[in-house]
Amino acid sequence: MKKLLSIVLPLFLIAGCASSSNSTGMKAGTYEGVGEGFHGEIKLNVTVDETSIKSIDVVEENETESIGKLALPKLVDQTIADQTSEPDVQSGATLTSKGFTTALQDALTKAGADVASMKGNQSASKKEAVEETYDIAVVGAGASGLSAALTALQNGKSVVLLEKTGFAGGASAMAGAGTVATGSKMEKESGMNDTPKALKEDMLKNGHNKNDEETLDIFVNTVGAAVDWLVSEDGGNVEYQPSEGPARTFSAVGRGSAVVKTLTDGFEKQGGKFYTNTKATELVVEDGKVTGVKAESDKNEYTIHAGSVILSCGGFGHNDEMVPEEYKAFVYAGHAGADGDGLKMAEAVDADTVNMDLVNVQPNSMIMPSGLGQYTNPGVGSAYNTSGAFLVNQDGVRFANEQGSSYDGHNSPECPIAAGRKNKKQYLICDEASFAAFNKGMEGSKIYTEDDVKEWLENDGSSNPVFVKADSIDALAKKLNMDASALEETVDTFNKNVGKEDTFGRTSKFALNTDGAVYAIELCNRYYATLGGLHINSDMQVLNKDQEAVEGLYASGEVVGGLEGDIYYPGSLFSWAITSGHNAGLSVSK
Repeated sequence: MKKLLSIVLPLFLIAGCASSSNSTGMKAGTYEGVGEGFHGEIKLNVTVDETSIKSIDVVEENETESIGKLALPKLVDQTIADQTSEPDVQSGATLTSKGFTTALQDALTKAGADVASMKGNQSASKKEAVEETYDIAVVGAGASGLSAALTALQNGKSVVLLEKTGFAGGASAMAGAGTVATGSKMEKESGMNDTPKALKEDMLKNGHNKNDEETLDIFVNTVGAAVDWLVSEDGGNVEYQPSEGPARTFSAVGRGSAVVKTLTDGFEKQGGKFYTNTKATELVVEDGKVTGVKAESDKNEYTIHAGSVILSCGGFGHNDEMVPEEYKAFVYAGHAGADGDGLKMAEAVDADTVNMDLVNVQPNSMIMPSGLGQYTNPGVGSAYNTSGAFLVNQDGVRFANEQGSSYDGHNSPECPIAAGRKNKKQYLICDEASFAAFNKGMEGSKIYTEDDVKEWLENDGSSNPVFVKADSIDALAKKLNMDASALEETVDTFNKNVGKEDTFGRTSKFALNTDGAVYAIELCNRYYATLGGLHINSDMQVLNKDQEAVEGLYASGEVVGGLEGDIYYPGSLFSWAITSGHNAGLSVSK
C-alpha cells in the first residue's frame, strides 16, 4: 500500500465551481473515507471547508497498474473541479471508480455534507459537433491499436487513435506480455531452431485444428518481423528480457503495462493524435466503402474522416449477450471494455465472422474482493516447483494433471465444458513451503501484497479470495466443509506417487509436508479472451459475408477471429496483438 497522490486546485477554481455548495453543511477539516476497489480497499483523506472540497489524498490503494492506478488521479481531478460527491465512472475501471466514490462519500458524510445535493457534474454542457480529417483512424488503444497507429505514423501518415476508456492499454495492460517471437532476431540470437512451419503445426495441434489457416499463416510468417520492429529503437523501442537459452517466447520488461506505456509515449511524441474517453459509435460508410468513424466524448461529438479505419477494439468477453451460454458458468477475468464494439460497428458493412462460439478458458483463477477473476499462474507455477501442492475439487479429490495442458484440465471428466458443468469448487492444497512460493510469485507480479495475504488468512474463508490455514489435513477439510477422509486419502496417494507418474500423468518431485501448517486457496476456471471475431484477408482487410474485402476497413488484435482455434497458444495472444497491429499499420500505409 502506498500514498498515490494529493491534488489541490487553485482557490479561484474552487470558488468558481462551488457556488452552489454554500448549504453543504460541512465542518472544516480532514476526514478519512474507505471503499472497496478492484484489488482491495481504497482509503482517502478528504479535506474540506464549510463550502467546498479543498483536496483529496489517496493514502492507500492496490489497484491494477495502467488501469485503476491511472483512473484515480482523474477521479480526484473531476471531484474537485466539479465539487461533486459522485464523479463519473472511468470506463475500463468501473470497480476502482465505485470504490473511490464510496470512499469519497464516506468522508463527506463524516464531514457533515449533504451528499445527495453534491451529486452531478457542475460543468456539464451540450456536446459540440467536431469534424476532423486524417489519413488513418484507429479504434482502440491496446497493444494492437497502438502498434497499428505507431506503424502508420512512422510511415508518414496522419493518424488519430480513439480510446473509449480514460487510458491506453485495454487487455494488454493486464497481460504478462509473454511474446512468441518465431523468426525474430531475438529468437535467433537465443540459439532457438524454429520455423514458421513448426509454429503453425504446434498452434494447429494446440487449437485442435479449429484455427482459421489464412489468419494463422499471417501470424506465423510475419511475427518475426513484427517483433523486430517492436524492439528496435526506430520502431516500438520496447525492452525485452534476454533469454538464458534457446527460446521461442520472450517476456517484456515491466509486463504489458510497460509495453503499453512505451508505445503510447512513442505515438504521442512522434505527433500522433490520441483521444481518450472517446468512444467510437459507428462507421461512416459511403457506397460500400468505409470513409471514417463517428465517436463521442463527454464534450464533443466527432465525425472523423479517414482514408482507412482500423478496428483494434478487443473482443466481446464482457458482453453477456454475445458470450455463448456454456461459458457463463466460469468467472470472467478479462478487461471490462471488451464489449464487442468493433463487431457491432462492422455489422454496417455485413462483415463476416469466424469461431464466434469459442472462448478461451483457463484454470487457476482466484476470485478477488471485487468478485472478478484474477489469474494465478505466477503463483501456482512457483508452488508446484518448490514443494508439494496439488488441486482438489469440493469432494477433496484430484481431477487433473495440475502441470499439464490447460485444455485437458478444464475438459477433464470432472469439469468438462461439453457437459455444461464444472467443479463447484477447486482448492490448491499447499504446505508451508509451497504456500510461501505461491505468494512470492503473486507478489512479485504485483498482483497483491503481503498485507493482503495476512488479511485474507484472518478472514479464514469467509470472503473472497478464500485463503484457509489449518494445523492438520483433518482440520483443513473441516474448514472447507469437505470429507476429511477423502482429502487425507488424496494426500496419501499423492505422496506415495512422488518421483513417478501418477494416474493423471503428472510426476511430482515433492511430497506435501503435513508436519507443519497446511493451506487451501480456492481457485476456479476463468474466461478472459474471445477466440472468434472478424474474418480478414492477408492484407488485414475485413471481409464481408461474400468474402470480399471491405474497402477502407481493417482489423487487428482480439477483434479478429480464428487465430487460436479453441484455446490460446501460450505467448500468442500478446504476440498477435503486436503482429496484427503492425501488419495493419503497414497495409494502410501502402
